[in-house]
Amino acid sequence: MNGPLKPVGELPPEVYWRRRIVIITVLVLMVVVIWFLATAPRGGPSSDEGNTANPTASPEVTTSASPGSTVDVARPCDANDVAITTTPNPNTFPAGSLPVFDVTITMNGLSPCKLTASPETSELLITSGSDRIYSSTDCPNDATINTREFILQPDSPDEMFQVTWNRQRSAPGCTTVTSEPQPGTYHVVLTIQGISSEDVTFVLA
Repeated sequence: MNGPLKPVGELPPEVYWRRRIVIITVLVLMVVVIWFLATAPRGGPSSDEGNTANPTASPEVTTSASPGSTVDVARPCDANDVAITTTPNPNTFPAGSLPVFDVTITMNGLSPCKLTASPETSELLITSGSDRIYSSTDCPNDATINTREFILQPDSPDEMFQVTWNRQRSAPGCTTVTSEPQPGTYHVVLTIQGISSEDVTFVLA
């Protein structure tokens, strides 16, 4: 019996082996082509495309301050940043009425700053000539100045609030004073965080 590697017939050995090499090469190429077709991608989305279609959301960052919160990045305001105006409302207060002052805070600075109005950082000062009539620092617990915090931005609108004087004299250490302010002309200055308003006069009738 002739084996698979033994030339058959009357072909010369050289021709026989060339034919066998050609057949084997063709078979190997067919196997390679079939393997490539079986393993090639079928057109599905790649991992990069999948990541693009479903990006991971980045955390949202906000710089606005909620009521009662503080913004640590804002520097304290100084006199170059802020102008404070105290306006009696009205200019003459009838007997028995409590003097009310409109406070306007104007931002003149070029970068954000923080201004805190509180019993500890502010003073409402009432005088008449050389007589020191009242200071909110004498008795901070009387709530003449409530705590307010302002984060002021360049070119921002003016901030406004009111301060009411109890129309009584005061003395350091919250000492009781029996005498009362009399009708006449008085002066008011409001200082917030070391920044003072201009001296303004008003009248007690």
